[in-house]
Amino acid sequence: MGRGAGMRDVLRRRRERTTRPPSRIRGQVRRLRERFVFAREMRLRLISAAVLIPAVLIATWAGEIPFLIVVLVTGALVLHEWLSMVGLHRGWTCRLVGWCALALIALAAQTQTMGVAALAVGFAVLASVVVVWRDRPAASARWVAAGTLYAGLAVVALIALRKGSDGFSAIVFVFLIAWATDTFAFFVGRQVGGPKLWPQVSPSKTWSGAVGGLVAGVIFGAIAAWVLNVEPAMKTLLAAGAVAIAAQAGDLLESAAKRRFSVKDAGSLIPGHGGVMDRVDGVVLAALVTAGLGIAMAGETVAGGFLTLMAAP
Repeated sequence: MGRGAGMRDVLRRRRERTTRPPSRIRGQVRRLRERFVFAREMRLRLISAAVLIPAVLIATWAGEIPFLIVVLVTGALVLHEWLSMVGLHRGWTCRLVGWCALALIALAAQTQTMGVAALAVGFAVLASVVVVWRDRPAASARWVAAGTLYAGLAVVALIALRKGSDGFSAIVFVFLIAWATDTFAFFVGRQVGGPKLWPQVSPSKTWSGAVGGLVAGVIFGAIAAWVLNVEPAMKTLLAAGAVAIAAQAGDLLESAAKRRFSVKDAGSLIPGHGGVMDRVDGVVLAALVTAGLGIAMAGETVAGGFLTLMAAP
């Protein structure tokens, strides 16, 4: 029996060697498959961008309240995807509490000071932890708290940046840099390749893509500043670079969370991107950094402070 089984294994391996394509052909097939996947992803990304970007810009231009509604809906979807990612697929009590808390956070960010809005975020995090401990003791409360904090700070930063006469300019500056950074990092990384940026977190991201995204973010930031009647200067380029780096860091932060829970995409709502969180991860951290710079300048509004920083000699 042993000799017969051994002969069968030998014959099987010989058949595999004779029927398996040569390594050169396998390499060509692999490269063709990678090109097809790249072209398909780029096509889906372009279609999604052609639909979403004009819609978001129109809401931003329409005023603070339409923009608040878009931000609130986005924050609610981000929180929903985060809770699903960490294992709360049916935790609707936690979701309802989180969504109500985000609505209060948005109201505070629009009508109150940044301190009051930050306090509202803190209460939202506390409420989410209490709900998880009461209804789902096996769930990881710290990850639910992290998701609530993430969504809450995103809502505060974006709404605060849109307030005032300078709000539209500040939001366009952030969006343009974040979108340009993400797009060019993806394109340059796929075309140039090279050493991986952080393979333990995101196996597909490369240093070439990171550099390409940074350069694109700075260039588009300078263009946005010029269009918005802010004379491009060294501070403008440094601010654009900081926002571009923050956008890439936000992407890596979400990649680390997805790897922790072994998921490829946060959701499947947006073709070519996955979920809403996959689309706005860079924008969230970019908005937080921009808002932080604006607050540091102590302007009349957060946006006004940030634009003052860029225009300062």
